[in-house]
Amino acid sequence: MQETQTRFSLAAKVLILRQMLWGASFYGVYVLLTRFFLDELNYSEADTLMMLGAFGAVGPVFSVVGGFAADRFIGAFRAVYIGYIFYTLGFLLLGLGASTLNIPMSIFAIALIGYSRGLSATCPTVLLGNSFGNDKREVFQQALTINYSINNLGSFLAHYLFPFFIAFWGYQGNFYISTLLMAANLGLFYFFRRPLTDVGNDLDQRPISLKTWLGFIVMSFAMLGLVYWIFANLDQGKYLMYALGSLAIGYFIYEIFRASPAYRWKMSAVVVFMLILVVFYFYYGQLMTSMNMYAINLMGGELFGFIPLKPESNAAFNPLWCFVMGAPVMLSYAWLERKGIYLSIPTKFAAAFFFSAIAFLLLGVSTGQLGADGKIAPEWIVFVHMFQAVGELIVGALAAGFIFDMVPRHLSAFAVGLRAVALSLSGIFAAVISTRIALPKDIVLTPEVVESVYAGFFYNLGFLALVMVVVTLGLAKVIKIMVARGEALEQEQQDAVEIKIATA
Repeated sequence: MQETQTRFSLAAKVLILRQMLWGASFYGVYVLLTRFFLDELNYSEADTLMMLGAFGAVGPVFSVVGGFAADRFIGAFRAVYIGYIFYTLGFLLLGLGASTLNIPMSIFAIALIGYSRGLSATCPTVLLGNSFGNDKREVFQQALTINYSINNLGSFLAHYLFPFFIAFWGYQGNFYISTLLMAANLGLFYFFRRPLTDVGNDLDQRPISLKTWLGFIVMSFAMLGLVYWIFANLDQGKYLMYALGSLAIGYFIYEIFRASPAYRWKMSAVVVFMLILVVFYFYYGQLMTSMNMYAINLMGGELFGFIPLKPESNAAFNPLWCFVMGAPVMLSYAWLERKGIYLSIPTKFAAAFFFSAIAFLLLGVSTGQLGADGKIAPEWIVFVHMFQAVGELIVGALAAGFIFDMVPRHLSAFAVGLRAVALSLSGIFAAVISTRIALPKDIVLTPEVVESVYAGFFYNLGFLALVMVVVTLGLAKVIKIMVARGEALEQEQQDAVEIKIATA
């Protein structure tokens, strides 16, 4: 028993370390792609925004496929392990494509990375949840917050440092660094495969048949080809991604009708919860599309007058604030509970929208603060990221845990993938909307242009977030009623079983 608990504890530690390495490798690539497509591959602003939106969305929307494969065919541990093999290869090919400015190879590499993310994204949460067992769900929620903060530490280091590395190693050198970081992650999963397999699902505990492996290989080639087509045909590809996301949600609704009465209520609450997630992640999608392009075009100077900062490094402050604010957010929850105030997860999401509203209204104000050099001070972007990061920390740390607790175990990986579907659908929509502020390459950014293009866009986003505060509070009550009904039915079933045993 003690040996089993030790392995479970070791698995949790390995998974949290994995998160930092993944954050550094993935976001080290992500932060460079805007400049890479604009400057090296000569894409327009509109096409670059769509490419970045698709890159951020493809992996999440395919994560339900990866979750389905993990639940039904290959197991959670194997899904992550195989996904990391493909990740490593994708980063390597992206480096090779950058060294020769080979657009087809670069797009194929991005497609491979997107497929890898889809295959492996949901299962680390499942493995981490299983490592704590059913009797430690509150500890699991705390671990998710720590895990999210650690991810953001790796992400911050990559966001801030990789743009500076361009001067020394070029784009290809940075992509090779991501390759090495992901290879280290792959090594972790190899050396600690026993404790990680122990916290996998039932399929991880037994061999997989040759027929299943062949089916998985065929499916992988089909999915990879589909992802490549999406990136190569973004105008049509976005509609396919909308369709795939809708199908995933439709399949989940189908499973609701097959579930027990108690789980029907809980899973229906997840569907309502998804509506909130889709809208919130629309704001998250703006960070790497409209807000990132705004900062690249208009942010100048050194932070606080002495900290060097590349414009494309502006996104580093999102993960930095997520890392810094992780502990204060958890302490605020504890303080409220000591006061006898227990907020449901959906209610906390209303607070997340409030912080997003402040962020985008502040961004709107910044458009009127151009300096003599025609740039805005980086402090504006830093504080915008602070408010948005608090909202993201609430949502990112709690959404997966809520969904995980609301569904039967045999649907856990697929259901956690629904969070990623929300991220994907809103990410693509965010990219489409952000093309409204795309500018021609030769335009002069005068105060009048900045005011007409950016100000109204950001103010509208801020006011919409305020509306969502009210809407989310209303939906939180609906979700609370559904969950309570499901738990009541579970208790009735348990009581009936105990009575039957006692009278037998």
